[in-house]
Amino acid sequence: MESVSRDVANAELASFREAAKGFLAKLAGPATEEFDFLLCDSEKMYRLKNQLRMLGRAQEILESSQSEPNAVPFRTLVPIMEGAALEDDGTLIAKWAALLANSAKGKSSFAAHPSLPKILAELAPLEVHFIDIIADKGISKWTDFRSDLAKRLKTSEDCIDDCCGNLMRLGLARFVGKPIALAGSVDNYLEMTTFGKSFLLACSPAE
Repeated sequence: MESVSRDVANAELASFREAAKGFLAKLAGPATEEFDFLLCDSEKMYRLKNQLRMLGRAQEILESSQSEPNAVPFRTLVPIMEGAALEDDGTLIAKWAALLANSAKGKSSFAAHPSLPKILAELAPLEVHFIDIIADKGISKWTDFRSDLAKRLKTSEDCIDDCCGNLMRLGLARFVGKPIALAGSVDNYLEMTTFGKSFLLACSPAE
């Protein structure tokens, strides 16, 4: 029985792989044959499943926006595929898929910039939720936001500090000071940088 179940699973995976190859051919253009090895490593099923899941989501995004995929620069396509292969968090898979879909919309798309996959690969799931919340709230007083965010994400304020530090290191967020009534005192406010907003837009499905 176990052998039968394994055969069925392998047949389904083969079917998904063939469907993904057709979509990947549009993205990789002339480099499709060289790139196909990323979908052929049977000993790393975990990576393959994540890649297929991401490709399926990216294709859905393009179809929903009625956009035909263009070839994505190899220096961007490869790190997206590699990054998605290691990711099993649903929120991050969605970010990888949106980044790939937006990269495929044309050569002028900022989403095709080779720095973006590297940045996304350095974000933990908690930090992705963090930056989504910053985008929704806009500029926020740090002392209040830090406490509220820790409760909302069910983590410690120290962990929020670490997440914030990484977002700042990557150039996605920054602190700005605003004078308060007390002479010489300043409140720190957190906001997304201009680059951070562009990055998040590149990793989000078009509305």
